Amino acid sequence: MNVLILGGGISGVSAAKVVLKEGHRAIILESTPELGGTMARIANCRIGFKTFFDEIKDHPNLQVIRGASVTAARKEADGFSVTLSDGEVVEAHRVIVAAGLSPYDPVEYKGKRVLTSLEYDARIDQKNGELPEDFNKIGFFLCVGSRSKEYPLCSSVCCSYTIREVKWTLQRAKPEIAVFYNDLRLFGQEFYLEKIYRDAGVRFVRANSRYFEEDEEGVTVRYFVDGELREERFNYIVLAIGLRPNPGLKDLSALFGFSLNEYGFVAEEEPLVTDASGVFACGGALEPMNIKDSILTGFGAGILSVKDAELMTAAAREEGLLRDEDPPEIVMPDGDFDSCAFYLGTDDPGDAMFTEYMSARFIEAARKLKATGKTVYVVTKNTVMPSYDEVTFEKARREGVVVINLEEGETFGASGGTITITGPGRELTLTADRVISFGDYRDHFKGREFLCVFRSEPQLRWNPTRWSRKKYHIGFLRHPRDRRWKPREVLGALGEILLDREEERLYPTVEEERCSGCGACKDACPQKAIDIAITEKQVSVFGPIFSTGIPKAHVDEGACVACGLCVSTCPSDVIKFPEQEEKHKVEECMAHVPAEKTA
Repeated sequence: MNVLILGGGISGVSAAKVVLKEGHRAIILESTPELGGTMARIANCRIGFKTFFDEIKDHPNLQVIRGASVTAARKEADGFSVTLSDGEVVEAHRVIVAAGLSPYDPVEYKGKRVLTSLEYDARIDQKNGELPEDFNKIGFFLCVGSRSKEYPLCSSVCCSYTIREVKWTLQRAKPEIAVFYNDLRLFGQEFYLEKIYRDAGVRFVRANSRYFEEDEEGVTVRYFVDGELREERFNYIVLAIGLRPNPGLKDLSALFGFSLNEYGFVAEEEPLVTDASGVFACGGALEPMNIKDSILTGFGAGILSVKDAELMTAAAREEGLLRDEDPPEIVMPDGDFDSCAFYLGTDDPGDAMFTEYMSARFIEAARKLKATGKTVYVVTKNTVMPSYDEVTFEKARREGVVVINLEEGETFGASGGTITITGPGRELTLTADRVISFGDYRDHFKGREFLCVFRSEPQLRWNPTRWSRKKYHIGFLRHPRDRRWKPREVLGALGEILLDREEERLYPTVEEERCSGCGACKDACPQKAIDIAITEKQVSVFGPIFSTGIPKAHVDEGACVACGLCVSTCPSDVIKFPEQEEKHKVEECMAHVPAEKTA
């Protein structure tokens, strides 16, 4: 079977991996001269993409066509006959649309000192040499080209990208930094990064308005906060630009017969399935999403193109590989009341990791109450409603739900049917007969194996659902958020299961009698697959027998990915792969055999 993948970014390459593992032919069509899309333009991601693609680049069933586009597509009984701009004709049984996102170009703002986030990324890239001498004060401005009348969606990744650009900046220099935001829509462990940088002196300012006046020496910024207009000078301004649908989707939609939604993205008839037979979609063709979700949906689209997903899902569930738990439901207030306030805020970054889930549930509950005629407030530090969820958020506002954003330095209080908001620029007192708080649901998130909590960003990126080789997390346990993601995550997990099972791995073993339990292997393991266990051993000291604890390394094969770092790190050479052990035994035996016997 031939599978044509339209787009050579991270999602398209992920789909190709699944197709190739199943023994089919993958044809990646990339309209630009190079693969990688937006990911390859990010200094700290391009090596990751190269490594990811290098795993399949020499596969005999892979064909990569660069610098060409589709000019015609004819539907046939068993697929499509596709004509390219270079005259080549490709016969494809299935098509995966993986055309990535298009970064917004804010020509109305840009200058020598007003840079887009991607331009700034190139500026601080270490391979490009020294930073400018006047790299003393940097201002980051979020939501440029997103959450507007022209493009109402949230771009999902801009806040995350900004917090990383702050990190990369501080790794190279120590300028004064200010981040201007509408809502700080972070995810998972990024809330810990926010706390770290706040503690380090990075200033966060909640301000919608922006005005830039650039000259040879810097940029004057005017913004409105705490009820007053302020003016501030910066050496450089960084615009966190939005991500919009690829303009090429319009032509592809007409050629292959699939529909686009009102925002210009591919419309899903079912998860990752278009309304054109034999055509699937993944990554930024569906909506703004991050790298790990692009890989996830790429795996899923690959599965749909070459496998029976329903049968695979049933088998995976029967084996207990897919893991999920029921999320908490918001308990609606009962009794006779006229007004209700939802408080969406926490100072604990561990709790804040679940802000996206609680934002969606609180807004959903607020709309239901408003529909019954109640007065409803949502008081929020940050309402995390990415991508299409932003549309739902705006619907709530238009329906009359009153959203009150807490400014920096403001606090929320509730007592005796009254809520108060107090800060440097205002004091508000409002009546609320019922108050529902983020803290009321804190216990629902404790004691669960959330993938987004216990896995690092690189682990989540390359293995978006895998907890271990025996557990793949989906839905609430993977990433508590909007319900539309769970069916996609099931398909992505099937792709990971297929890729993991395709190749039988040999796991390292520990020679316990010689292991000192030094912990070098544990420290080196990126998957946290090694524990140092204490085993009891009886010893005789001048006659009496005592028990003592001896530390020994233990490898958890469920979490191990057989990367070999522990083997190369062990100072005593007591942790080895099985074939190494056999070789070691043979070498020991051969050392005792006379030379003439081995000649």
